[in-house]
Amino acid sequence: MKFPSSTIFIAGVVLASAGLSSRLSAAPMPAPLSDIDFSASGTAKEEYNSNVLSSANNNGGRVSKFDDYVATFNPGLTLKYGAIADTTLTFDYTETFYRYYVHPSLNEEMSNVDFNIQRKQGAFDLTAGVSFVQSYNNTPDNNVAGSGRTSILRTDTISANANAHWNYSDKFNFDAGLNYIQTRYLYTAGSALENSDTYTVPITGYYVYSDQVSVGAGYTYSQTSPKPPAAAPIPPATTRTPGASRYNNNFSLNTKLTKWNKLTGSANIGVSMNHVDAGVANGSPALDTTAVSYGVDLDYAYSDPLSITMNGSRNFSTGTAGQNIEATTLGLGVNYDYSSNVSATINLMTFTYSQYLQADRHDKTKTSGITVTWKPYSYLSFSTGYSYYMNSSDAANSTYNISTAFVSATVTY
Repeated sequence: MKFPSSTIFIAGVVLASAGLSSRLSAAPMPAPLSDIDFSASGTAKEEYNSNVLSSANNNGGRVSKFDDYVATFNPGLTLKYGAIADTTLTFDYTETFYRYYVHPSLNEEMSNVDFNIQRKQGAFDLTAGVSFVQSYNNTPDNNVAGSGRTSILRTDTISANANAHWNYSDKFNFDAGLNYIQTRYLYTAGSALENSDTYTVPITGYYVYSDQVSVGAGYTYSQTSPKPPAAAPIPPATTRTPGASRYNNNFSLNTKLTKWNKLTGSANIGVSMNHVDAGVANGSPALDTTAVSYGVDLDYAYSDPLSITMNGSRNFSTGTAGQNIEATTLGLGVNYDYSSNVSATINLMTFTYSQYLQADRHDKTKTSGITVTWKPYSYLSFSTGYSYYMNSSDAANSTYNISTAFVSATVTY
């Protein structure tokens, strides 16, 4: 097999970094930075992707499905400052470089920046943060029916959040927050997609039944407001995307488990009421939909080396083109620790059923995969894995599958 030059380059970087790290030891920061904890990491990854554009293969008579080798280098650093009493400041920065062997026009560089504050204030645990995340991937709902995919979607997301946890007593505690997400789609691929601002206000309260079980209730309000596409001027009210503005009210009963009968995690069930505004351009009526909602994230410790995980959810979301989607997801997986430095994570199956409201579209997505990790040293780990993704849809050009296989190495200092 002929290996891409990027593979040889990444292998050299990993080996050089591993050799250097084995001789490094942490050194204190000079004054006045002595209160800052510094750590750095770098991941080198080589991946084979059987369907780079998430394509259904035929785009207006043109074959748009192709495979490629993708080399990724992912250096990053973390700074923590804890000199302020009961307060920790954390700054994370990561730069990601994608290099395609056969199709270099798809090469991309992306930055992720995250700043968080944690503070203990009496009975309150306070957190706040802001982040800027650039992503580079296609999803089933970024396809406009009949057009197909011609490139990878680039997205810039700005997030801000503030949350408070109140330990009212040994038996009662409460959480409240305010979260904001701004999503912007870039380049030609994103010119027809809908930018948006989303606000979410979650409130929950728990009764501590025992040191293993807490039960409570929650309410979450979310609102999504559309913004004009990146390549278009602000449209007048008569030409805005129909039914794009929406809000959602969710009421739930919640439980948190701490090693209860080998179960750890959380679960909730409730009712979600979703409202979509009336369409001005085509006269479509407003839509109100009520559905049973749930969320589950559980880990069952079957034995010392083996645990079984289950996660899933049902709720409403906004698609990249402004679609209103009711999605139901359920996943089952296995974590196996063969030894202290060898482990495997298996996604047996993650299934998602997406119903596009106000449109005759239904998608069924299935994902399976395995990742094996070997950590010979505290500063060095190697991983290899395989995954299979299948999206079946009754919308044009939206049924496709992807197989990926990868090897990677991560160095930390």
